[in-house]
Amino acid sequence: MTQDEQQQLADRVNAALTKDDDAHAITGDSLRDEETKSTQDALGFIQPLILIFAAIALFVGAFIIANTFTMIVRDSMRGYALLRSVGASPAQVFGTVIIQAVILGLVGSVLGVLLGWGLLELIAWALSNNGMPLSGSPAPSATDVAIGMIVGIVVTIIGATLPARTAATAPPIQAMNETVNPEKPVAKRGWLGFIMVIVGSVFWVLCWMLNAQKVQWSWLDTLGTGWTLGLGAAFVVIGVIVVSPAFVTAAAKVLGWIPTLIFPVTGKLATRNIGRAKRRTANTAAALFVGVAIVSCLGVVASSMKGSVSDMIDNNLHADYVLTSASMAQPISQKAADAVEKTEGVGATSTIRLLPTVSAKDAKKTTFTAVINTDLVTKLYPIDKQEGDTAKALSNGEAAIGKNVADDEGWKIGDTIELTSKNTEVDEEATAEAIKAYQNKVETQAMTLQEEAQKLALSGDAAGAQQKAQEAQDVVKQAQNVDQKQFVKTKEVTKTEKVKIGAIIDESVYMDNIFVSEDTAKKLCDTNMMLITQMYVQAKSGTNLETLRTNLQKAVKPYYTITVMDRDSFKSTMSTMINTMLSIIYALLALSIIIAIFGIVNTLALNVSERTKEIGLLRAIGTSNGQIRGMIAIESVILSVFGTLLGIITGVAAGVVIREAYKAQGLNTLSIPWGQLVLFLLLSIVIGLIASISPASRALKQPVLDAVASE
Repeated sequence: MTQDEQQQLADRVNAALTKDDDAHAITGDSLRDEETKSTQDALGFIQPLILIFAAIALFVGAFIIANTFTMIVRDSMRGYALLRSVGASPAQVFGTVIIQAVILGLVGSVLGVLLGWGLLELIAWALSNNGMPLSGSPAPSATDVAIGMIVGIVVTIIGATLPARTAATAPPIQAMNETVNPEKPVAKRGWLGFIMVIVGSVFWVLCWMLNAQKVQWSWLDTLGTGWTLGLGAAFVVIGVIVVSPAFVTAAAKVLGWIPTLIFPVTGKLATRNIGRAKRRTANTAAALFVGVAIVSCLGVVASSMKGSVSDMIDNNLHADYVLTSASMAQPISQKAADAVEKTEGVGATSTIRLLPTVSAKDAKKTTFTAVINTDLVTKLYPIDKQEGDTAKALSNGEAAIGKNVADDEGWKIGDTIELTSKNTEVDEEATAEAIKAYQNKVETQAMTLQEEAQKLALSGDAAGAQQKAQEAQDVVKQAQNVDQKQFVKTKEVTKTEKVKIGAIIDESVYMDNIFVSEDTAKKLCDTNMMLITQMYVQAKSGTNLETLRTNLQKAVKPYYTITVMDRDSFKSTMSTMINTMLSIIYALLALSIIIAIFGIVNTLALNVSERTKEIGLLRAIGTSNGQIRGMIAIESVILSVFGTLLGIITGVAAGVVIREAYKAQGLNTLSIPWGQLVLFLLLSIVIGLIASISPASRALKQPVLDAVASE
């Protein structure tokens, strides 16, 4: 069915409905578009999060590749030295390593694309088996494959560049002896990182001051304040990565204190070894640092959101029950609302009704308009912070504006805004013309048949004349029984209403909408276009709340999708939405942790490779295999905990800043999930122990004499 045919059918259905019918027909395409937009709005945060974690994966992957090529170059240094000795230029040696990187990047990218495709097919299969088949194909497009291949190869080349430069620039004599250059000092890098952290902190303070209106700069109004938060985060995160090598030695001593007390020999060796390659240790810890920082930050924000919602409901919500629809696409029907109002034990009630066809003319941003009554703002969900009087404004036919909307649009009390609404109505004139045209057609057809019957009668064909006369009667009879609704024509009518702003509401529940009275709304659209999203119910004095709950559930039972919630259930529902978001984040964190484990394994493997002779000597003088494993395990745990601690500190600081900056938008309560953070620390110890298994096995695999003679 084409879009025009769908619209014609919807128009005929709407024409058949009366004003008492609590329904309105829309086309299937419109419904699909609305559902798609709703889903995209609800899940819009997922794509940026996936891109963030993809950036983390590439960041960590570059370090893993760099460590891998460092080991490759180290093991092949004699060969490169011979090439240099027989006349190979540094560029040729450099190119040799880069060609290896291109081949490795190509193979890895192909495997990555195939693995990603396989995961998409698996997700599609799982959704299909659970009754939610994907309409689109999960197969990546040619563009997706090309981008994946290019990114994989580029990241591999970037990771291999420094090792390739080392192979190309090392003097042949030094390369033949496999001499390891001492690490460069990290003091200058430390000061640079410290300055970057300070700059980022200044941006964070500026963000808080702008949102709290401690300072007001008109030239920033068009830019908003989000850029200060983003720039601050960028400077702080990069600054911590840059400054972290300067803290490796101190962190190793502090974090290695307990292991040294328990295992004096292996603990001291591990603590010393961690400080040998400060840059490498810090770069490897950065893998965990970034992932943990993001999750810690979001954990603080989510916990604060739940705490703020809980406090807001406890302190502001005076209704005993809240009614919502289980389906966002199907609001609460007006009949259900009427049934609730008539329920025994119900006192004050109020609904929030969205007006999807109504918008503010010439508004800079998309605005949403809703209908509320005075009982809501005075009894059920009273307003404490406001300019003007919301209840009085609604009673006088004026609008109450959420503070966020007022700030975005520059509106103030006394201003007049123009609300517009596009409505589909019956076109009486076009409908009458359609009916008249049909009647004329029927009359013409009947007259033609009668004339033919008369001609046949004159020619002596009585049977033919009788048949034509019967056909004429059938045409008239059929016209009398035809459904007149099929001739109904509709038209789009735009209604406008100028409304004075009588109040500005500074409460989080009301901050993002325009609110008008029902009388004002009826001037803009029909009642059946007012979608009830929530209904608040307050019990009559002396009514038993459990009895009222039972009565309400009976009243809404015929409407299936309506849920009756008390305050605790309402809070739980809000918390569940936040927890759903966090579950997605934790799944992404799990992926970043797996990548980080590979990074730690690679770094430890490189450390073991560089200390082959040293480890051989330790084993030769009587150090047991268990002590060697313990030493490497302690190194791994210190490295893992170091990155996790940096992430927790930075993430919590960012979360506190976000909460403080957006306190006026409803994040009134600061809540730090200490249990969650302690779990991250414990998990980092487990990660360190797991990551040490392979490098320790490699260190013990080589015979002692071969290890001692390796250099």
